[in-house]
Amino acid sequence: MALRPCPECRHTVSTKADSCPNCGFPFESKLNPVVTEGGSGLSFWGVVGAIIVAVIILSFL
Repeated sequence: MALRPCPECRHTVSTKADSCPNCGFPFESKLNPVVTEGGSGLSFWGVVGAIIVAVIILSFL
């Protein structure tokens, strides 16, 4: 069993642990990787769509 320091509290934790038993800091799961880059772009298209709808509505007033 290999050990590593917790990035939050520096407590020694097993490399197989999902979180630190001392402070609860979550470690990245190898089965469910966390995506930190990219994204769906939903917020961008939501803003663009709202602007288009607003322009269309204001053009009829």
